[in-house]
Amino acid sequence: MTPDMDFPSSPPGDSGSASPGVWGLQSLGVQVKQVQKPAGEKEAREILAQAFQGRQTVFPCGGGTSLSAGVLPQSVDLALDTTGMGKVVNFDPLNLNLEVSAGMTLDQINEFLAGQEKGFFLPLDPPWSSRATIGGSYAANSSGPMRLRYGTLRDLVLGVRGIDSRGREVAFGGKTVKNVSGYDLTKFLIGSAGSLCLITSVAIRVYPLPDASSFCDLVFGTLEELEKFLAALRSSILVPSAVVVTDLAGGPGVSDTAGIRFRVMIGFEGHRLAVERQNQDLLKLAGEFGGLGDARTGRDMMIEGIRSAVDPGRSWRDPLFLKISVPIVQGPRTFVALRRLIHNHGLLGKAALCAGNGVMFLYVEGVPEKTTGDLVKDLRDLVPAGGGYVAPVLAHRSLIERWGARVEPALHQLAFQPIKERLDPTGVFPPIL
Repeated sequence: MTPDMDFPSSPPGDSGSASPGVWGLQSLGVQVKQVQKPAGEKEAREILAQAFQGRQTVFPCGGGTSLSAGVLPQSVDLALDTTGMGKVVNFDPLNLNLEVSAGMTLDQINEFLAGQEKGFFLPLDPPWSSRATIGGSYAANSSGPMRLRYGTLRDLVLGVRGIDSRGREVAFGGKTVKNVSGYDLTKFLIGSAGSLCLITSVAIRVYPLPDASSFCDLVFGTLEELEKFLAALRSSILVPSAVVVTDLAGGPGVSDTAGIRFRVMIGFEGHRLAVERQNQDLLKLAGEFGGLGDARTGRDMMIEGIRSAVDPGRSWRDPLFLKISVPIVQGPRTFVALRRLIHNHGLLGKAALCAGNGVMFLYVEGVPEKTTGDLVKDLRDLVPAGGGYVAPVLAHRSLIERWGARVEPALHQLAFQPIKERLDPTGVFPPIL
């Protein structure tokens, strides 16, 4: 058992300021009438009980990295800033589980774990992990490139505690793997985007730090070379932790991919000799399909390299961030089609493809109001045509209104609505659809 440990959630000298989630909510077109920042679960229960009695609407927010994963209302009576709840509740290194308050960021969690004897880590690496909180990641079902080896939150989470709209405690699951009987609402609530309850703490599986890590950085000149390499990688005995594809500026001889050259970043973890052997085999495999690059050892280099591929890299003006999933074999061609689509609309964007599982992140800057409708239509035509799915993660409220429902009506009526009526009968939290 580790005593409660506090982590700072605001810049030095500004401890009382609201989180990026609150001002991010306002920048996306939501009118916020009041902000509350509870320091713990007891205070959060009191705030929600008062909101229920006063028939106020509440929008939970943390780091502000996935605010559009659910419904963005036109206005909200109370923005509930969770970043004040940043504590390690319990750490059990023998059973490899950790319980933390919802307001801790993923980087803060990994900083704590790395400082423990022998060292541990949480393999959860969505974009902006320096800002993304564990509660927000749970609510938005966020993940990143390392889901290839370690799975998503559904595979990592063991239990969750929260508060319903009346200010009553709710809890599902526990701190060990074999502790659930009946329906597992721990996993059902993942991705509920703050519409059912306020998440206050999460119990999650962690892993010991590996003996060695490496970062392999490759470049391919054509789409065909990239596709053949990825197919060969999938059928090989290599076990990468992450495989990410981004693009570079074009050059001579690559006109068949609209001037794109493809950068592939791959991470390996494990025993030192196994990592070294996989580096050698990967570079040899890449060379068979025209790939050039190198492999470097070091965990910090691997983590920063993979993170740089999926993070936006800077502040974006009027951002539109999308999460896209397509069949794995369709990933590279969908990647190219999306880059062309953004270019044809005259927009600045960045894309990253997690090639091992077909998940893609697309960042677009400064989408004009007159372009929004056409862009949404084109995106919703392009991605499903390839057997995929696209959903906004961060976007202005006006675009979210154009997007329409993101839950099938039948599923909403049979599954979500009964739980919504139980946990939030008066609509304190945002709606599901």
